Amino acid sequence: MYYLSVFIHITSAIFWIGGMLFTAGVLVPVTRHELLKNKKGEFFTLIGKKFSRISWLLFVVLIITGITNLLTRGYTAEQLLTGSFWTEVFGGYLFIKLLVFGLVLVISGVHDFYAGPKAAELMDKQPNHPTTKRIRKISSLLGRLNLVLGLVILYYAIRLLRG
Repeated sequence: MYYLSVFIHITSAIFWIGGMLFTAGVLVPVTRHELLKNKKGEFFTLIGKKFSRISWLLFVVLIITGITNLLTRGYTAEQLLTGSFWTEVFGGYLFIKLLVFGLVLVISGVHDFYAGPKAAELMDKQPNHPTTKRIRKISSLLGRLNLVLGLVILYYAIRLLRG
């Protein structure tokens, strides 16, 4: 059970972080192509809706498999509720990982349900308007911040296993 849960957890993390890397490295640069000149907003809407749905599903899977990983690794709910667990090295790394994951959830919510859709809507309607540029910048910064935070989570996941 433990290995299956870890496999699903790692695969989900790969899909989520890989999707953000693909977006930053491939999809965003593609939108500068002449073919999408007046369709950037529509393009981001299509991509954003699909990746957002998948990301939120992956977040649920990561939460479930994360809990399963701890329990099947031998940690009890009682241990996890004691202060001493969180002051040990493993608990400290886990705390940082969970704290950053919580931040990712908040930033993802703002990006996926407000800034991203608003930027995509305005891109095709008013591409040069100052509000459009401001919302696009906010959306872009939130997306990049989530990518960096995802990599921080990955770093602490490695620290959990490798010390």
